[in-house]
Amino acid sequence: MSCHQLSFNVKILSNLFFISIKFTAFKIGFFGVLKHFLLPKRMEDYEEIKKLLEENNQAHVLKYWNELSEEQQKEFLLHLKSFNFKDACMLWDKIQENEKTDKEDNNDILPVEAQVEKDFSNDDIEEYRTVGLEEIGNGKVAVIVLAGGQGTRLGMSYPKGMCPTGIPSGKTLFQLQAERILRLQEIVKERIGKESIIYWYFMTSEPTHMLTEKFLEQNQYFKLKKENVKLFKQGLVPCFDMEGKFILEEKDGIALSPDGNGGLYKALKQHGILDDMDEKGIKFVHVHSVDNILIKVADPVFIGKCIKDKVDCGFKVIKKIDPNEPLGVVVRVNNKLKVVEYSELPINMATLEHPSGNGLLFNSGNICNHFFTVDFLKLIVDEHEKDLKVHRANKIITQIGPDGDKIRPIQPNCIKVEKFIFDVISYSQNFLAWQTERVEEFSPIKNSDLSKKDCFNTAKIDLLSLHKSWVEKKGGICKGIGLEVSPLASYGGEGLEFVKGKEFCEEDVIFSKAEKQNS
Repeated sequence: MSCHQLSFNVKILSNLFFISIKFTAFKIGFFGVLKHFLLPKRMEDYEEIKKLLEENNQAHVLKYWNELSEEQQKEFLLHLKSFNFKDACMLWDKIQENEKTDKEDNNDILPVEAQVEKDFSNDDIEEYRTVGLEEIGNGKVAVIVLAGGQGTRLGMSYPKGMCPTGIPSGKTLFQLQAERILRLQEIVKERIGKESIIYWYFMTSEPTHMLTEKFLEQNQYFKLKKENVKLFKQGLVPCFDMEGKFILEEKDGIALSPDGNGGLYKALKQHGILDDMDEKGIKFVHVHSVDNILIKVADPVFIGKCIKDKVDCGFKVIKKIDPNEPLGVVVRVNNKLKVVEYSELPINMATLEHPSGNGLLFNSGNICNHFFTVDFLKLIVDEHEKDLKVHRANKIITQIGPDGDKIRPIQPNCIKVEKFIFDVISYSQNFLAWQTERVEEFSPIKNSDLSKKDCFNTAKIDLLSLHKSWVEKKGGICKGIGLEVSPLASYGGEGLEFVKGKEFCEEDVIFSKAEKQNS
């Protein structure tokens, strides 16, 4: 290498060194300037939030501000800026108003007589079924499953739909529901001659969304097409103490809870779900809770009945036989339709006998199984969502105590505020209460097996007993409490002619041909 080349290279290296030093100095200066501008911005946000909290009598939320690190303060401000404090505090005011109104209305409650499915002729039922299947075949029917609940009461740390049900096949609630959709699409093809799509929507919550999404992906959406499945989250609202103050669950965090299944209406708008339905040509929606193991997903008879009768809002109900059963009842209050929760119906009314001597007078038990037209949902979302009743639930939660330590009281310390899906019926122009058979359509999983009621074991027994009745009706012979029929083999007892004369052991499983081939 020549001296000239060496001198040139040294010069280049020297220049690069000084450029590096200058760039480092620039970075220090740049971020110093950035920090100089960001800190006042943070203080500006802090003062704005502080003012809003003071205006809404919630200034205690910032009690531990000075104990937080700079990063914690930043995150806390983002947390607080996500709130509409005025709307949140109005929830507390609405609770007080609603409870006062309920007491005034207690003396003006009339029962609603449901139309009983079993009272209709076979020809009528087949007509409704055909109408329902036609509209499913036309792609106009969607399903929304209310899947925001965690399995806490079940002793599980994940969404209810993912919980093992204990049935012989090991299928979860999500799988059973997906396979009922698949089978119904096959029935449409067999009877109507159309390839159909039943779009499947999930309303999740913050705690259940990612787990549900991952579970569906891992199971390949149980053979449904991914593009026909859509998840969206319901909202969160602050938890109140008994005086109407927000509860701190951390020094830098307000306790939040999902806004109830009535949060559906707000979520439909926030996530553009009704726009999505419009684009897909959907006109009718079946909405149900996730925890009913016997749910007839997109039941064509119910949907067909509602469509034929031009119903905008329909509820499936069962005959309530015990006044203490935790089921609300459909009633009229001041000539307006309403669902009164079992805890809100005065005991002297809840125990009244029907004049016919056939059970309770208030017997239209609501089971969270609903039909809506998309137009009706738009009406609720656009005009009535903010006016829906607010309900309270007294709970025990961990919170930051007066001394800054985490405590968990032994008495309820929290009021969780939620809206209920059924409170829209007062806006219906043509409502249907459709009474179905409990043993065929309702067995919820709400408790652990220790309770021995509305639990995994009772749901399993109810499912196996129902399927046993299907098989015996077709001439099969079953031992014990019953057996399981895969939803892919039969949606509601159809297609089981091949069991005639066959014997089945207790807890056998009848799979579809496709399942047998893939096993």
